Order: sequence, then structure tokens, then C-alpha cells
Amino acid sequence: MSLEAIEKLSQFTEYVESLPKEFILSRGQGKEYELLPGALRLDKNKQRKYSRGAIQYFLNEFKVNCHNYVRKPININDDYEWMVYAQHYGIPTRLLDFTYSHVVSLMFAVENAFDDNEENNAEVWFLNPFELNNRFASRSDILNISNGEKINLDNYDGPVAFKARKLNDRINAQDGLFVYFQDNSLPLPELVDDKVLKRLLIKGPYKKDILSSLYSMGIGFTTLYPELQSVSRDIIMKKNILEYLMDGD
Repeated sequence: MSLEAIEKLSQFTEYVESLPKEFILSRGQGKEYELLPGALRLDKNKQRKYSRGAIQYFLNEFKVNCHNYVRKPININDDYEWMVYAQHYGIPTRLLDFTYSHVVSLMFAVENAFDDNEENNAEVWFLNPFELNNRFASRSDILNISNGEKINLDNYDGPVAFKARKLNDRINAQDGLFVYFQDNSLPLPELVDDKVLKRLLIKGPYKKDILSSLYSMGIGFTTLYPELQSVSRDIIMKKNILEYLMDGD
């Protein structure tokens, strides 16, 4: 799989404009690590961190314990929608988040640029969900688990892209949807080629520059996380960016 690298926001824009139109989804990561959902990741000894039983236990316990903390009663249809909901509160699932917004993916990739010792390369992955689903589900569309169609995501031959109701503010703000992985799946780059997946590297020393450019265009933490804590994070980030830009003069 070919690899390109960027140093500026303008290079990111050029790359996005050159992508085939079918690559409508993307995912940003602050470090280079495998495209596997949290429930399927491996430890240092290349062993699964969580058993199948543990993954189901996490979800079942979330169902039991979450209700006192939601703003209103929630009407969730099945385990797949429960995964969508629980994923955004830290429960390991077999879902990997993607977004329709490539600029949101870039923000995810560089959001921690001003943290201490944050010099790692970041990356943005671009996905053609139509070709992914054609290969593993014999479908040419993005699956929709919330439109009344009976869909069992476990019956497919590999990872599949699907959308569901936007059950919390984060999913809505991030324009999110998901890829569902079969149990014991390999990382996505080991299953597909560049007709399905492309990778763009963001060089570590330039992440602050790109984050500063995004901020100047009105993209901040409140864009990704529409909650009060993000207001505080944006205030701190603004101060960091101003100091960084002044030091560069």
C-alpha cells in the first residue's frame, strides 16, 4: 500500500481533492497503530487483550449501569446500536469509528500536538466503503442497521461499513459511522488493497503547524466534542498556539 506524507494543511487539501470520489470516509489517528477496534487489539505478546466473553460482559454491564447517567430515556434496538452508544464512552467493541468529514479526521490526527513528548507521526486513513462492502458483504451500499432492514453483521465474510442512528452528540458532531469487524479479524490493511484503503502520513514535527492552521479556520475541540470540557480545552489550545506562533517569529 503506497504511502504519502504531508507537512501542511494545504497539502492535505490537495491530497483529498486528488482522491477518487468513492473514498468518502476517513479516520484520523494520533500515532501509527493497527486498524483494529479496541475489542480485538493485541497485547505486547500478540495475544488478544479481551476474550469473547469479556467483550460481551463489558456491553452487558454498560446496558445495566448507564441509565442513571443519560439525559433522557434511550430507545436502543439491538446490540449493534448498543455498541455504537457504548463505544463513545470507552467500552471496547468490535467497531472502528470513521467519519464523512476528512477535516474532522485530520483534527483527530493532530489534536494532541501540544502535549508533552508528542512528536509521533500521525496518520489519516481513507476508506472506500462501497468496495469494502462489495468484497465482504456482496453489497454496493453502506449498510443501515436502523432503517428496519434485518441485518446480522456477523454473517459477513469480513469487515463491513454501516451507519446507524446518531445516538449521542459526539457521533452527530463528528458525522460518524462505523466499520464492524468479525471476531478474530486481521487489521484492515492486511485484508484489502489500495482500491479500498489509502493512508496519509502526517510528519510529527509539523503537527503543531497543521493544528494551528485548523484552529485559524475555526476547527477546535468543540468541533469534535460538543461539551463544556471542550471549551476549556479550546482556551488552553488557543494559548498554546499563540505562544507557538510568537516563538516562530
